[in-house]
Amino acid sequence: MEVDITPASALTTGADVTEKVIALNVWVGEDSPFHALHGIYVEGIHRETVVLPRGWENRLVTFAATGTGDDQNYGRTGLCLHPIDLCVSKLIAGREKDHEFVGALIRDNIIDPAEVLDRIDNAGIDWSSGYRDNRDLAVSRARSWLQSQQAPATEDYTVDIARALSTVSRAHPRTIRDHLNTNSSGAQDKPEPAQDAGTERLTERDYGLD
Repeated sequence: MEVDITPASALTTGADVTEKVIALNVWVGEDSPFHALHGIYVEGIHRETVVLPRGWENRLVTFAATGTGDDQNYGRTGLCLHPIDLCVSKLIAGREKDHEFVGALIRDNIIDPAEVLDRIDNAGIDWSSGYRDNRDLAVSRARSWLQSQQAPATEDYTVDIARALSTVSRAHPRTIRDHLNTNSSGAQDKPEPAQDAGTERLTERDYGLD
């Protein structure tokens, strides 16, 4: 129900946007008439309060409010954070509500935790001047949480079993078929004579190993 907004002039010209932030909070902020009417509200923020991956400004996603008529609310364009960059910012903050937010995006397959990890590792963090907490600890916690959200690798037990049986068969003087021909008393069953008496080959029992 809340969206954080920084006036574009803070990004394009570096202007002091304090008055614009105050105006946002008054007119469309929490407990404003806009909030009461629509059930959502805006929180005006300063760029210095946000921690993002490096290069975030090159990945912004545009959102245009289109419509008809002379309503001045139409024809405006918002620049939204890329979902991966947003998740990095949330996880660096690391509050319970941030984990719930990112977890919901993962469950709905909107983002992949591996992509967020990749963004942290390869882009790095553009630390804001207002960040005062332990930076290494914040990154470590974000990475640990993301790793816990990744699906565990599926182990191929079939390959492991086949490898183990192959090792046993090579190491033991008796073949696996010999073991299968052994009766419950430990004595090896005598092979049945072949139907063709003219040959010396004995027919082996078929245990489905072919």
